[in-house]
Amino acid sequence: MTMNALEHFADLEDPRSDHALHYPLASLIFLTLAAVVADCKHFTEIADFAEARLRWFQGHGYFRDGRTPSHDILSGLFRRLDPKAFQQCFLDWTTEVCRVSHGELVAIDGKTLRRSHDKVLGKKAIHIISAWSSANQVVMAQMKVDDKSNEIVAIPELLALLDLRGAVVSIDAIGCQKDIAEAILEKKADYLLGVKGNQAGLEQQVELLFVHRKPDSSHEDITKGHGRIEMRHCDVIDNPKALASIKGWPALRSIVRIRSQRRILSSGSEPSEEIRFYLSSARADAQRFTTWVRQHWEVENKVHWLLDVNFREDEDRSRKGHADQNMALVRRTVLNICRLFHDPRKSLSRKRKAAAWSEDYLDALLGFETR
Repeated sequence: MTMNALEHFADLEDPRSDHALHYPLASLIFLTLAAVVADCKHFTEIADFAEARLRWFQGHGYFRDGRTPSHDILSGLFRRLDPKAFQQCFLDWTTEVCRVSHGELVAIDGKTLRRSHDKVLGKKAIHIISAWSSANQVVMAQMKVDDKSNEIVAIPELLALLDLRGAVVSIDAIGCQKDIAEAILEKKADYLLGVKGNQAGLEQQVELLFVHRKPDSSHEDITKGHGRIEMRHCDVIDNPKALASIKGWPALRSIVRIRSQRRILSSGSEPSEEIRFYLSSARADAQRFTTWVRQHWEVENKVHWLLDVNFREDEDRSRKGHADQNMALVRRTVLNICRLFHDPRKSLSRKRKAAAWSEDYLDALLGFETR
């Protein structure tokens, strides 16, 4: 599966026209993906990795003359590489390895690359939205939010890239827009949208319905771990006639209320409480909605948190040209490669460390036969 990623990137158009052409584009893409798999975090470390593992690269047909690229050559390439073409290669690969079945959740959420800003050039930090398949445990696609736009505009563009037939697409409150709900339905999927005060009166309407009507379905679960205990109580109203007062939402079928209590076991303090509301076109019981909502937050824990803690994404200072956007895609590609490689003994962090130490393990992660 993972080798397919490298194969899909092989057809990229080379944007270079200078002395760096000494290094074929395929060799630089292969180097960058392999080095980031092996725990490298920026262009200087990638260049150092090429020198340290020269014989390994030569064994795969690259850098046969003994010369390896500098960090300037690598950064120059990723500044100029067309991010849309790069994204299409990624999308072709994820479409091949990721199939979303009926009722499976796809979560859409955004993340800002905090160190990608440049005050001198007047450049703001870029914001990336990603689509996460909970069932497949991979990032399906990413989309950079235009500097003069916002997530509300970018989300439909991201949805347009994906095959979502039968899926349930979840988005937090910023995506609670009628146009976005319609765009999801047009993809033959169902929506699950968080509700907050960003829609005038909507949250109050939903809240009042739960005050005046008994839920059609309820479910409670309790989880304990990491020094805390959390209880979630989910109520669902699944009645089109009862929801008729909520005007203008296409194919609205269910409203959901989740009341959460979280207690830190070591503190002895009172538990914190939170109530969240959702709109959905899906018909399901409260237990299923509880699962979908929990799966939505995987995009925070299994994508954004890992990108920051394991890949040090917020420390990346790539700013010129398209380097920040393209390297964000490299990290998501590597995240997927590591997720798709089955090794129950190792976390994602340990897989990357093992790849840095062992050429055999690096070969295995990248899909090559090992001795």
